[in-house]
Order: sequence, then structure tokens, then C-alpha cells
Amino acid sequence: MSDDDRGLPLLPHVASEFYAWVWWASEQRGGVFQLGDELGQVDVWVDERLAFRSPEDTKVSAVMTGENPSASIEARAALAGGKVLQEVRLGLRRDDREFFVTLKGPAAHLQGLKLPQVVTDGDAEVVFERLHLYEEAVLIVGGLFRAYAEARNGPAWGDEVLPGLRAWILGET
Repeated sequence: MSDDDRGLPLLPHVASEFYAWVWWASEQRGGVFQLGDELGQVDVWVDERLAFRSPEDTKVSAVMTGENPSASIEARAALAGGKVLQEVRLGLRRDDREFFVTLKGPAAHLQGLKLPQVVTDGDAEVVFERLHLYEEAVLIVGGLFRAYAEARNGPAWGDEVLPGLRAWILGET
């Protein structure tokens, strides 16, 4: 465990399961998530990077990059072979704004956040707009995690979600 991961609330298996759930749920829902009154509809997709590791190791052992790595046979084969997600790059669209962010490690660190272009006048306005967009991206990721937590703790997890996720990993759906 690195110094960056000590004392943080997420356990390694929770983050990996969250990453896999977002990937699966984005495909099952056609990329559309309803994230409550505050956020509304958000489109989510796995973007240009998936990194896997062995469950007993903390180092990345396989990386898939390029256009749509989530559609590759190798990505699902890594999951089916017992590897877990260490990081995932997501595309997020809310209204007319697109964000890109990498969620990494057992603490789901946000890295490489790409914000929509700011079109305002004045340095102060640009700073405030970028802060607002950063906050919006963090709220979206938080909303996704909340949706995962609700699904994970809900009555359908064992009967519907987990079997659906396993079938998807094995290519049975």
C-alpha cells in the first residue's frame, strides 16, 4: 500500500468493484444514469484506458488503451481471468458539458481531469468557472458512487445485479 492510500475509507475490493460496476452499468443502461434531482441525467462511458491488477498485488499488470478498450475481448478476458480493475478512464456528459477523468487505485483518486472549455471573459471569471466545473465533475463521480452503493446494498444485488455482472463478464449477455 502506498502512502497515498493509507487511512482512506475505500478498501481495494470496493473501488475495483465500483469500477467494474460503472463499466457494466454504463453498457446495460446505454450509458445513461439518472443521478437524482441535483444532477439529473448523466451520460457515462469507459473512455481510453482500463488498467488491471491481480487481486493479491497492488501493481498494474495489464493496461488497455486506445479507442474503446472496454469493447475489446482482452478487457473482459482480464476480468474473467480473475484480474480486478485498478483504474478506469471515464467520459461524463451532463447537458452540453463533457468531462474526462481517471479513477485510480483503492481510494478512487481522480486524476487527469479534463474539464469542458471555458468561454468567459476575464481571468477571475475563468477561475470561478473552472472551479464550478471541477465541483460538478466531483459531484458526478460522487453520484455514480452513490448509485453503486445503493445498488450494492439493495435487495436486487444478489438476485439480479451480481448474476448480470457475472454473465456480462463471461460474455453470456
